[in-house]
Amino acid sequence: MKAETKPTVLIVDDRADSIAILSSCLEDEYQLLTTDDGRIALELATQHLPDLILLDIMMSDLDGYAVCEQLKAKPATAEIPVVFVTALLNVADEERAFALGAVDYVTKPISRTILRARVRSHISQNKMHHELLAFAKVLEQKELDAEKAKRLLNAVLDAIPIRVFWKDPDSRYIGCNRHFANDNGMVSSEDIIGRTDFDLMPERAFALQAFAHTVISTGQSLLNQEGAITTHDGKLTHISLNHVPLLESDGSVIGIVGAYEDITQRKHTFDALQDAKIKLETKLEEIVSLQDKLLEAALRDPLTGLYNRRYLAETLDIMLAQATRNNMPLSAVMIDIDHFKAVNDSYGHPAGDEALKCLALFLSEQARSSDVVCRLGGEEFLILMMGASAENALLKIDRHRDDFSNTIIRHQNGELKITFSAGISVYPLHTENSKKLLEYADLALYASKHNGRNRVSIFNK
Repeated sequence: MKAETKPTVLIVDDRADSIAILSSCLEDEYQLLTTDDGRIALELATQHLPDLILLDIMMSDLDGYAVCEQLKAKPATAEIPVVFVTALLNVADEERAFALGAVDYVTKPISRTILRARVRSHISQNKMHHELLAFAKVLEQKELDAEKAKRLLNAVLDAIPIRVFWKDPDSRYIGCNRHFANDNGMVSSEDIIGRTDFDLMPERAFALQAFAHTVISTGQSLLNQEGAITTHDGKLTHISLNHVPLLESDGSVIGIVGAYEDITQRKHTFDALQDAKIKLETKLEEIVSLQDKLLEAALRDPLTGLYNRRYLAETLDIMLAQATRNNMPLSAVMIDIDHFKAVNDSYGHPAGDEALKCLALFLSEQARSSDVVCRLGGEEFLILMMGASAENALLKIDRHRDDFSNTIIRHQNGELKITFSAGISVYPLHTENSKKLLEYADLALYASKHNGRNRVSIFNK
């Protein structure tokens, strides 16, 4: 079986390190084209027609805005999705990007997971967009063909399957074509003459008589009246019915001419298309929901449901930036269950898992809405407390430690109680570096362990 060709992504950035980062995020799923020059990017886009373009804004010679504008001006490249990846955080820059036709605006530093998800989503949406356009074009051509066929049918009534009839002012049939006669179980049109709707279609006679009376009394046509009839052989047929007045030269009504066509197949086709549209929309919703669930699962610890190390790596720098903007402290609290190996050895690993889940639930319930609680692995947890000073963090975590030490943990072999130790480091009191912040919290935790466990310590340089 022939391997499916990978989608192509063009990366345009005048910084080699940015190209390297973006390439490392995408190279396993996509064929990559890269350049640091806006003019070369236009040539590559025209030559290769990539499935998506990641475009920096601030570039020498030709900036990203100009590149995007030229791409959208050329029919060959206008439909290629453009995602700006930039360090510009101004709302006006983002608005300008979308005004030029970009489909997304991603700010640096990027999240690998989010970038991959967005690239995958935009390429999938663009592919589906083109498939729907092609499908719509086919449908449009079919409708044009049907309209042409309809005109031909009206031109040669007896040569095509359209039912035509005409009545006198008393609504008696005075003529019809062969198809109308056949539908009513007659061999020829002569068999219809002189009959009424009560003779031919008694179940619809009153409705048909009302149509005829309206046309005769008003002199106005009744067109495209949809309904269903049962032919003489018991077949249910959907029809589109028209009634038009027959006029004398003085404008007086001397009868009506009617025609109906079998639209059963068209109705079935329309119903099938509607069903397909609903199924497609449902499938799209399922895909979007699955993408959201997969992204959430990638950031959660499966045992406790807390955020994991990956989420911490993507969130810590963001929270530090927020703390800097708002001139607030950010406390990092490293927590470790005391004697956890002894719990596993004495009670078994299922009991250890219950202890981990119990502590995770306890920390989540005690956390503020602005706190971030993570499980780093094993029996180690971390809480990021926005706005909490060292003293406030110590007071709160020590109270949690005391409360949790009295919590009874039930497991399949009985009950147990455990304690935890904690270490606190604070931005910017101890460091302004995210890596050091976690390192210092870990050192403070080590101090708590060294000094007897079941206690909380603040990092001391």
